[in-house]
Amino acid sequence: MSDESIASSDEDVSCVAACWSGFTTEMRNFRKLLWDPTTKTVFGRGGKSWGKILAFFTVYYFVLAAFFAGALSIVLGILDPYVPRFQTRLQAPGLTIQPRLPSREALTSDIRFTVSDPDSYAQYTTQLKEFLKQYDTQNDTQYFQPSCTNGKVQIYQGFAEGDIAKSCPFNTADLGPCSSGEFGYDEGKPCIYVKVNRIINWYPVGFTDLTAQQATYNEVSRAPSLTDVLKVTGRPYDPYRMYISCYGWSDKDKMHLNGESSAVSTNTKYYPADNGIPFMYYPYYGKLRQPKLVTPVVAVQFTNVTKGEKIKVTCKAYARNIEDNERMSIGYYSFPLKID
Repeated sequence: MSDESIASSDEDVSCVAACWSGFTTEMRNFRKLLWDPTTKTVFGRGGKSWGKILAFFTVYYFVLAAFFAGALSIVLGILDPYVPRFQTRLQAPGLTIQPRLPSREALTSDIRFTVSDPDSYAQYTTQLKEFLKQYDTQNDTQYFQPSCTNGKVQIYQGFAEGDIAKSCPFNTADLGPCSSGEFGYDEGKPCIYVKVNRIINWYPVGFTDLTAQQATYNEVSRAPSLTDVLKVTGRPYDPYRMYISCYGWSDKDKMHLNGESSAVSTNTKYYPADNGIPFMYYPYYGKLRQPKLVTPVVAVQFTNVTKGEKIKVTCKAYARNIEDNERMSIGYYSFPLKID
């Protein structure tokens, strides 16, 4: 072995020895930091010092917890458990539809399926069946009236602590072909449910002048006027009913949705047959007053949809105190429909 190789080997051994010596020194210092037997300290502090710190933070966090609990008690003490203190952003309800798949299953409101493929529409029919299960609990007389017939708003006054406002039962048999089975999806005639979102103490107000309402809609809205909606059914206007209408957004959509250019068509069916939600289901008094309330719906069936076309469908609820703003989709609900 040459002198150069011997010198290099000695240097490597010296480096390893130095590194090991440094490591063992650091480990001894760390162990001494954890516990120094000479000064009897942990992390440089003795028992008395640690006792002071523990006492300080115990008192500190106890005061914080007491302050938080006191503030929470004050806030809860001034809030009404039955009615939200502020409802400034909930002046009028919005519309939603079923089937509306949960966000974990779909991030879109599209209803798209193939008539010959049951798997393609099973998700929609399953969702509708799950939605209808909540209506099976309406035989509980503690929470529901035996029947409601006058159709008017049910106003309760003089609630005492713990009082229940009995709700009117909703009969799903009135939904006709949209009440069970495949809900028309196996025939290319799909059903949807249109419902109005709940707002505590809100109830719909009927129109006093349909002529003025018709003129307003003809000027500023794509939606058909309520007068036009009633003409198709041939029924007189019921001022105690909130009507629903679903129509194609554009002229092309109307043609593909119903096979005709009119926004109101007999090819779109509504159930119950009177079309609309009677006012007797309102107002909503909150979850504590009406713990088992079920939301009334109107079933809409599209019976003459053009296959292979993507159609923008819009649904509208008619009441004098539902704001109409198509641009902001207030008072409306739109979704794409395509049947392959």
